[in-house]
Amino acid sequence: MELLRTELKTLDEEQILKAIEDHEKTRVVELNALWAYYSAKNPEILKRETPDANNPDNKTVVSYGRKLVKTFQGYGYRPGYITYKSENEQFLVDLKHTFAINNEKVKTSRTGRNTGIFGYAYELFYLAPDEPTKAEPRFINADPRTMVVYYDHQPEPNIVFAIRYYAIEKDRYHVEVMYPQTIVTYDRVKSASSLPGSSALGWQLENMVEQANYFGEVPVVAYYLGDEAIGIIEPVRTLIDDFDVLVSDSINEFDRFSHAYLVLKKMSLTPQSKKDSGSYSRALSLLKRKRVFENVPADGDIKFLLKDTPKDFIAWLSELVREEIHKQSHVPDFMSEQLGGATSGVAVARMMFDFENLVSSAEGDFDISLYERIRMITVGYKKAQSPAGEPADITISHKRNVPQDVREFAETAVLMKNAGFSAYLIADIMPDDIVPDVEAELQRQKDERETMFADMPMFESKDEEDEDEDE
Repeated sequence: MELLRTELKTLDEEQILKAIEDHEKTRVVELNALWAYYSAKNPEILKRETPDANNPDNKTVVSYGRKLVKTFQGYGYRPGYITYKSENEQFLVDLKHTFAINNEKVKTSRTGRNTGIFGYAYELFYLAPDEPTKAEPRFINADPRTMVVYYDHQPEPNIVFAIRYYAIEKDRYHVEVMYPQTIVTYDRVKSASSLPGSSALGWQLENMVEQANYFGEVPVVAYYLGDEAIGIIEPVRTLIDDFDVLVSDSINEFDRFSHAYLVLKKMSLTPQSKKDSGSYSRALSLLKRKRVFENVPADGDIKFLLKDTPKDFIAWLSELVREEIHKQSHVPDFMSEQLGGATSGVAVARMMFDFENLVSSAEGDFDISLYERIRMITVGYKKAQSPAGEPADITISHKRNVPQDVREFAETAVLMKNAGFSAYLIADIMPDDIVPDVEAELQRQKDERETMFADMPMFESKDEEDEDEDE
């Protein structure tokens, strides 16, 4: 996806309407298709035309797009698996408070999901409208299908302005145009064309309201999955379509067997003298109910006319397509035999090398935007008070959501302790399922040591021992 570049600083109403129209005709169409694959509404199989009305036409959707994105999201963006550390304790306390009221863990995971689906995602920042100088900074996930973001022509491009639009009722949209110093809102509505003799309906903007932008910059943070901004689904869309066809047509073959031709040799379901428009239907109904053929001639024969199905070929081809989906998306199948059973954590890590490359690369770009999020929060802090720190004070840490062998981690902890690593670092590398809060774990260890020493009997001094011996 190429960034939208502009030399403009503001837009007039005609330019706003044109920007939204272009977005709807191009990117929204593409993004809706990707969302359809994620939502198990794969468009290619569902729109396939029925070749013959007399034959079965199953359109079975295999939600592979959803499986790939959920694996990507759960592995690298599970809520709580991205954590923040800092030696600036007050700034970290302030930041965690802001994250808590914004449900940061869920929104971060959702942003990771959106990059997996669309290749990019947006967050929109705001302050409470009643008391903006006292409010906490807030941020929300903004659907990329509702956002048009323009950048300047700098080598490291900056957002110049952004448009957000969404339907509030039929043929009426709310439109926000965000500039560094102001935010202008409109209603986008359908109206009769101004062309003479035309009855066509067109869009126009009404009810303009302008207000101050307290951030002093466009309050949008963009997340991109690499500079290409290509999601997980796009590279394997045609393979997913192929898998849908294989499954659907296999079910069609099964249905054809259910409606196989009945071959009767030297006999008929009804006597020649009683053939009429309803005789076959009545005979078939009786046959289905009794499931018995009567008065079969000695030289007669009854069988179903079926064709052989290449089961082995279908199974081989289905497995081939399935494997290619995982190979080309770089997302492994955690339900496969290779990643199941008693495989060690080290062995699993080797098999997941390709996936780890994908997620690690995505994290690099993701962290750039996470720091931009923190910077935007500090801008909001400045409206109420001086922030206690800067984004550079924060260290972002990522953990992986993978099957864990507790025994392996315990052995690693012993080796690290013997090597002289700190208790904090040892606790920090533990999975969140084992050590969800490092500081709390260290406090528990301290409390246990103090309790243990308090319960130990006090040793007598040397002088007291000598006195006892004299007595």
